[in-house]
Amino acid sequence: MSNNEHIYAVARIRAKEVNLLDSSVIEQLISSNSVESMNRILVDKGWGDGSEKLDNILSVESDKIWSLMREMFEDMSIFDTLRVEKDFHNLKAAIKSEYTKVNDSSIYLKNGSISVDEIIDAVKNKNFANLPEQIANYALEAYEIMFKTGDGQLCDMILDKGCLEYIIELSKESKNLLLTEYAQMKVVIADIKIAIRGAKTGKDRKFFDMALVSCDKIDINVLADMAVQGVENIYSYLETTDFKEAVDAIKTDFAVFECWCDNQIISAIRKEKYTPMTISPIIAYILARENEIKTVRILTVAKRNDLKQEEVKKRMRDMYV
Repeated sequence: MSNNEHIYAVARIRAKEVNLLDSSVIEQLISSNSVESMNRILVDKGWGDGSEKLDNILSVESDKIWSLMREMFEDMSIFDTLRVEKDFHNLKAAIKSEYTKVNDSSIYLKNGSISVDEIIDAVKNKNFANLPEQIANYALEAYEIMFKTGDGQLCDMILDKGCLEYIIELSKESKNLLLTEYAQMKVVIADIKIAIRGAKTGKDRKFFDMALVSCDKIDINVLADMAVQGVENIYSYLETTDFKEAVDAIKTDFAVFECWCDNQIISAIRKEKYTPMTISPIIAYILARENEIKTVRILTVAKRNDLKQEEVKKRMRDMYV
């Protein structure tokens, strides 16, 4: 990408940033008395394509992010750190669909780094040679586990671990500090959740060795040792890490903990407004948009389940603007 193209792309993103949701709009959405009221507020902010269904609006907004990127970048591989999670989700869906012989196109996610059709074809033909090598290896292992044992949980664990390891690898290859921070946060969130859920269900050390993914933010060997000993030992270990402030959130609810972690990422990406000569402002915009879509999705579920406002606010993400 030439310097002029880069400057043009960042300028376009700057123009788009004025349309991002801010905290005042989120407050309006929280205070609205129905999903339909939320829908009207979002449509007034330019969301959607005329559809009256909020679920459709969220899908349209996600598509808008990646349509914009494709307009500006011929080589989309620079965004693979952010996109491969969808590929691994689609692999899970395709393998289980092939195993059960139940087809449902709605379970697949768009805008991954690999087309949905390519993933489905690879699984149907048990031929993963055309997929990136790192994905193909995990896909084959998960496929064989599923068809030999019928163990969907183990299939998921293999692909979840493969996804996180690949995200870390891609972030390192990018040499971009923001992508690296994003990847590290994705992994540490997953590791902590695995450790706590495993501790609560009495998993052994072998399970943790299979499931946890190495990262820079915590020592997974210590985390595994503590998990075998019990949840309180996990909390004690986290108190010695950068996640000591998150312990109360973890004790409250994983959803509150995930909110805390997302807010750390938002805090990190705000700094990228001032680094226009790197790809970081564009990465920051993607993450900001995905953050607001996630926030609206959480609000939608809360409205449909009549969750109290106090509980809703605990789960609300900080906004980029």
